[in-house]
Amino acid sequence: MGKLFIAGLNTETKEKVLEAVFGKYGRIVEVLLMKDQEINQSRGFAFVTFESPADAKDAARDMNGRSVDGKAFKVEQATKPTFKSCGCGPPPLPRSRSPLGLEGRRGGSRRTRGPHSRRGGTEGNSYESYSNSSSAPRTRGSLTFSGG
Repeated sequence: MGKLFIAGLNTETKEKVLEAVFGKYGRIVEVLLMKDQEINQSRGFAFVTFESPADAKDAARDMNGRSVDGKAFKVEQATKPTFKSCGCGPPPLPRSRSPLGLEGRRGGSRRTRGPHSRRGGTEGNSYESYSNSSSAPRTRGSLTFSGG
């Protein structure tokens, strides 16, 4: 199968319109128009999956930059998302060396072992990241735990 990502759509464009426009390139397996869940309106992008990767490639080449419902859109081959660190969230939790924590016993020292350390108790924890160039921690985000 070949999957395309279509961006820059008019928020009024419907799945049936995309199916009709892209369907001339081959058999479409799925049209997935992404919508805002609260107001049920298009978010301006969609995914179109063709049965044949060659059909998807032809559609991407020919349809990129075309207009539907008065707005030009961009078409490209869809790829799997990559989750790279963008600095917009907390770093991963430090790994324990034993079930009892980094120090091997409860209530042990809170010395940092590795690139990340955690401050505080269980409510509103803030996570810090340490850079090789500076010993000062940089707050990256926070997590709030609820329940017991």
